[in-house]
This record gives sequence, C-alpha cells and structure tokens, in this order.
Amino acid sequence: MILPTYEKDHYQLDNGEELNKEYPDSFWIPEKEVRESLKVGNLVKLIFSMEETIGSDEISVERMWVEITAEYPNYYEGKLDNDPGGSDCVICGQLVTFQSSHVIDIYEENT
Repeated sequence: MILPTYEKDHYQLDNGEELNKEYPDSFWIPEKEVRESLKVGNLVKLIFSMEETIGSDEISVERMWVEITAEYPNYYEGKLDNDPGGSDCVICGQLVTFQSSHVIDIYEENT
C-alpha cells in the first residue's frame, strides 16, 4: 500500500486520529471500530492537503467525500466524489488510497 505524498501525488491526507487527539473537544471522528469496518460503497470524508498547482508552494486544504471502491487489510481504495475548489492536483473520479485513521466522517443516509 502506498499512501499519497506531495512528492509523488502533489497531495497528502491529514490524519483524523491525530487531529482528534490534539483537539478532542472540537474535532470529532467516528469510532475506530466503525472506521475499520467500512464496506465498498460507503462514502467517507477525508482531509486533503494539496498543492494549489503542481509544484506550487501554496497549499489548499479541503474536506472531500470519497466512495470506497475496494477494501484491503489495513487500507481502503476509493474514488473522489467531487473536484476541489482550491487545487488542480486532484480531480473527481480519481482513485485515492487511505487508511481508517484518515476518515473524519461517514455519510449516513437518513431513512
């Protein structure tokens, strides 16, 4: 498994678990057991830190939805569900590799 990096992909994913530890009263994330038992088709929110343009020193940070397309031991693969507003380094439909620690929210349809 290879996670995205600025050097290779021009973006990286922020670790939601670390942010939750740093700001436990204001940065909520789903329970670990739930984040580790996601299935193909689930929509999850990840935090992307992206170069504004390829090679730029300027960084754009956006929370975006990703639809899980594959499950593997210790990581997931998914398809980005929208285009970012502040970067041209990722696009809607792009495949993203991530771990449960990156998941900051899970879309739940109200039924």
